[in-house]
Amino acid sequence: MGFLLSKLLPLFVYPLGLGLLLQLAGLGAATRGQRGWGLGLSGAGIGLIWLFAMPFTSRQLIWGLEERASALTPAAIPNADAVLVLGGGLKPALAPRRGVEVSEGGDRLLTGLRLMRDNKAPLLITSGGSISFTAADPAPPEAISARELAVELGLPASKILINPGSRTTAEEARDIGALARQRGWKKILLVTSAFHMPRSLATFRQRSGLTVIPVACDYQLPSRNAYGEPTAGSVVKSLLPDAEALHLSSVALKEHLGLAIYRLKGWS
Repeated sequence: MGFLLSKLLPLFVYPLGLGLLLQLAGLGAATRGQRGWGLGLSGAGIGLIWLFAMPFTSRQLIWGLEERASALTPAAIPNADAVLVLGGGLKPALAPRRGVEVSEGGDRLLTGLRLMRDNKAPLLITSGGSISFTAADPAPPEAISARELAVELGLPASKILINPGSRTTAEEARDIGALARQRGWKKILLVTSAFHMPRSLATFRQRSGLTVIPVACDYQLPSRNAYGEPTAGSVVKSLLPDAEALHLSSVALKEHLGLAIYRLKGWS
């Protein structure tokens, strides 16, 4: 129940959920004859959603995280005891799919495989547990799907370890730390999406007891100086609501909220 609440409650803090709650509160106030409050709350809800659905806003939020991740990732990647790929970005081999498929975030596994190809470590660890709120969900833990795809892409199964029991970043850091102590590891390469790297790196350095080298990937945007010069059309488009921009804003806010909560709990 605690895990379920940890996934559901933040939805009402993200722009879409909070904006809709404000509009519902405004509708309730209006039905009670409080027209001024009703209009104010409804307007605040619409304004909140519009603000975070603007590409301009989402770019600033994502850049803030990805620039930190880029600065943390060393130009020359050192060797380590293992390459750890955090879960995210894969779809399990469930019908009608013919195999494991890659979605947004699949660059995590591809980056891990590139590091293995470059002989940066002797082992690849695929991580990610089962996260489902339905009964009898046939999907395997993502760590298993990642191993299947890695083998399909040419990495020998003997070079892959799985961590299928961790459902959150905090659990991954704890569990990988325990695995490292069993095997005598000192250093790992941590692979995850750039927007997720600040939180995951802080968590692993706090909870795993390892030397952690960040390798960020899956950048959502090019850097600011590679984005191009604005035009009248691009400025107007940047101020109009867009579903993808709202999603990216929510992703960034999730990371900031998660990092704040992790710090309060002493996990990062």
